[in-house]
Amino acid sequence: MLAVVFAPLASAAAQQPETNSAKRVFESRLHHAARTDDIPAMRAELQAGTNPDVPDALGRTPLMDAVASGRIEAIITLLKAGAKVNVRAHDNRTPLLEAASDGQLEAAAALIDAGADLGTPERGWGTPLETAERAGNTKLADLLRAAGARSSGRSPGNTICVRPWHGDGYCGTVMSVDKTKYYLRITRLVGCQNGCPARSECSAGRPVGGPGGLAVGDDLDTVSWCLTDTGLNP
Repeated sequence: MLAVVFAPLASAAAQQPETNSAKRVFESRLHHAARTDDIPAMRAELQAGTNPDVPDALGRTPLMDAVASGRIEAIITLLKAGAKVNVRAHDNRTPLLEAASDGQLEAAAALIDAGADLGTPERGWGTPLETAERAGNTKLADLLRAAGARSSGRSPGNTICVRPWHGDGYCGTVMSVDKTKYYLRITRLVGCQNGCPARSECSAGRPVGGPGGLAVGDDLDTVSWCLTDTGLNP
């Protein structure tokens, strides 16, 4: 069970989590107000001198909590108070990565307007664009692209290859992405003209090339760990 304990505001950044059977995460009153969209309480804390970027024990700031909860007014209040839009938690997550992961479209738009870095990655998730794609948040991914986020090399429209048959296989255009699943349209075969054996995850259970096998123009889905080449020229 997660027990949340309010730490004294003056020492919130210095508090350490207790080591007992229940993991205790210390947070400031500003975190709680941001997460619950209690704007009067937020303004009172900020006017009293509370640092808008005060971290909890995980390095998360009130802005991250507001983003995760989709609290737009809280987000704007914190940004106006000087909250850092590109601050990182201990796991390297930024507010924009939080929005991309949780599908918080309005929050992402507000952060982008405030100058959020579109290319900051988080280990295991990648950039905000990659994070949105992997989480299946397609509208948010579209917003990021429109704002200038660079393709990861495996985004819709990119050319990638699946060549786990000793360098043979196929290449295709990414049509869409849903978490770890990639929907492709084959544009060329590589060394499989006479047929490469089926691999359930990598070739939708069909052989590649040869009679009855996958061919140029076919659509299929594959998974991220089958990708061997990304960001290629068409």
